[in-house]
Amino acid sequence: MAGRKRSRRGRLLLVGGAERRDPTHEVLSHFVAAAGGDEAKVLVVAAATREPQDVLPDYRRALLSLGAKEVWTSPFQDRHEGEDPELLDRLEQATAVYFTGGDQLRLTMHVAGTSFGELLKERHNGGSFLIGGTSAGAVAMGSVMILSGPGGGSVRRADVRMGPGLGFLRDATIDTHFNERGRVPRFLTLFAQNSQVLGIGLDENTALDVRLGDEFRVLGSGAVTIFDGRVSYSNAADAGDRDIIALSGVTVHVLPRSFGFDPAEMRILPPAD
Repeated sequence: MAGRKRSRRGRLLLVGGAERRDPTHEVLSHFVAAAGGDEAKVLVVAAATREPQDVLPDYRRALLSLGAKEVWTSPFQDRHEGEDPELLDRLEQATAVYFTGGDQLRLTMHVAGTSFGELLKERHNGGSFLIGGTSAGAVAMGSVMILSGPGGGSVRRADVRMGPGLGFLRDATIDTHFNERGRVPRFLTLFAQNSQVLGIGLDENTALDVRLGDEFRVLGSGAVTIFDGRVSYSNAADAGDRDIIALSGVTVHVLPRSFGFDPAEMRILPPAD
């Protein structure tokens, strides 16, 4: 909540999708550095996609080329994998986990409530563990997920489906490919019905470094758009599913590279020195 520091837990790197995987680009370079640099041990999880074979080798090569000490991969295509002793041992050894893109509902369906999901929470709550996610892998980190909804359009209940996320960032909803796909109305529809404190919109090839209990910082080539979604007025309860909803009072902050955000004070921060 505004005016109150969140408890210090682990760290998140939320990526808006389509991040470059070459050794010169800052998003994945930053992820490896935050995971421990040449001591980083990363577990890449492809639970969100039906085609893990198309993405896991590329991420492994990219992260090793950026200096990670060890990179393990897991397709994680059903909940049984969340009970696999070898995978749980790798999670114990890892300094970071990275969730690939795909479908956020597939990710939460496979991970939430498994031994893997519980151990992931335990590691993250321990204080120094890093969780990264791109596209659907970032969307799943919030407490409420947008499951589907068109880009652009009006603010109508029928247009947006919502569900519970993994909750690593509480009182928050995350959306990706944000300005590229015109996703502002999806957030406004959510706020009209469920006034979450933060809406975080991530452009492609752009990331938000989230230090829980501390400030957030932007990196990459696009912007992060942060919404204070505590509306002052909404008629969502009285509107029909296909009626345009009236709402007022959402505050918007647009943050380019190096700018930060203080979630306790709900204010933008200038670039760090």
